[in-house]
Amino acid sequence: MSPGRPRADRCPGALVLHEAADGGLARIRLPGGLVGGGVLAALAALAESFGEHGAVELTSRGNLQLRGVPTSRRAELADQVAELGLLPSATHERVRNIVASPFAGLTGAGVGAGAGSSAGTPPAGGDGVPTAGARLEDLVRGLDEALCADPELAELSGRFLFGLDDGTGDIAALAPDAWAAPAPEGHWWVGPAGVAVDDSGVVGELLAVARAFLRAAGTRDAAGTRGDGSFWRVRDLPDGGAELAAGLRAGRPAAPRPAPRPAAHPVGVWRRPDGGHAAAVHVPLGRLTRPAADLLATVVTATRPGTGQAQASPRGEPPLRITPWRSVVVPCLKDPPSFAARARRTGLVTDPASIWTRVTACAGRPGCASALADVRADAARAVAAGLVAPVALIDGAPADGAPVGGAPADGASVGGVPADGAPADGASVGGVPAGGIRARDMPPAPTGARAHWSGCGRRCGRPPGPHVEIVAGPAGYLVRAAGAEPKES
Repeated sequence: MSPGRPRADRCPGALVLHEAADGGLARIRLPGGLVGGGVLAALAALAESFGEHGAVELTSRGNLQLRGVPTSRRAELADQVAELGLLPSATHERVRNIVASPFAGLTGAGVGAGAGSSAGTPPAGGDGVPTAGARLEDLVRGLDEALCADPELAELSGRFLFGLDDGTGDIAALAPDAWAAPAPEGHWWVGPAGVAVDDSGVVGELLAVARAFLRAAGTRDAAGTRGDGSFWRVRDLPDGGAELAAGLRAGRPAAPRPAPRPAAHPVGVWRRPDGGHAAAVHVPLGRLTRPAADLLATVVTATRPGTGQAQASPRGEPPLRITPWRSVVVPCLKDPPSFAARARRTGLVTDPASIWTRVTACAGRPGCASALADVRADAARAVAAGLVAPVALIDGAPADGAPVGGAPADGASVGGVPADGAPADGASVGGVPAGGIRARDMPPAPTGARAHWSGCGRRCGRPPGPHVEIVAGPAGYLVRAAGAEPKES
């Protein structure tokens, strides 16, 4: 629960940019993370034109960002985003925040493999994407269209989040404000009200949450009068949203929340339940270069399941899916044997054991004026050394054989994060050189630990759940255990 927030919502969009230290920052919403390969390649080319280090950035909500946009080219940016079909509503462009399970229908987990349907392998849809994935995509598109068609909902903050979970709990873990997950007997469970509805009622129920939130937040009262809109998300309300949830139930019985069936987020190439192939690539630090985007634009295919033969599809090529974990899913992969090697040559990660899959970072210097360190460069140096946390130093030089992020001895800890994930009192490390952590102060990290590097105390882009946070301060990095709700970056 957070106090009211009297200042204006500064979330950027494609029309109103954030003024960062390295120029304008544009955020382009991709409902459900869905984007055509050609569209992604076009955005990467545009980003590259803004400077030699230009790249498309993947955010923790499955959206895209472009940095360093010159003032003279912002109208051009808006025009190109609109031409690519990514700006269906100028009034609603910052509120189209919809996340959906990116692996739906591709792994045998979630929708089609348990709750809401008979167990077993999900059948394949007409475009080669198993029906479960197509079903979630249809819900995403229906929700986006209905959201943009409601003038009142243009007043939502750019932080309000809708979620569509496939039953694995991956999207529920992102703490959306209004979300749905499959329930038994073909229904969907919708939160925060905690009611069960059928397919046709999901979109309306989610939008009802948003309208009720606007009234509770003071943006509009029951008579339609505008208020100060000082709350951005349901959890910001004084009671954390309890009264809102009770009001949304409106006498309907509370339905039991379906237990999630957690599933892995694969990296690399795998065989789909219907016999086709899918792939996911991790994008180091979320920076997608033009060569990588160009490759991804060429590897998607619409195929007849089980035959490998191309066919026309009413959907066209299945869209790529940008995940909230800085990766890209290719739902229908062309030429699986060659994909991994081609992807690696462009800097994409296809090895699930890569340290890059466990390391994230905010923009840091020079892109952010608040940052106290170039966290991306420091994180890259750590990963090159086989570490997740700052490189250990002895008298200012890298320490041989002093791993910070490798496999630990039993019970070892890093900055207060022991192997069991619970913080050790007084075990954080701070006040050290920005280039690294003193070896005597820095025990190994627990195996599999995730780490997020932040240039300042705001910790933008931090992931949900337990992780090691590495926060730059005036005297160096503070390394400590953390567990927080995510913050988009």
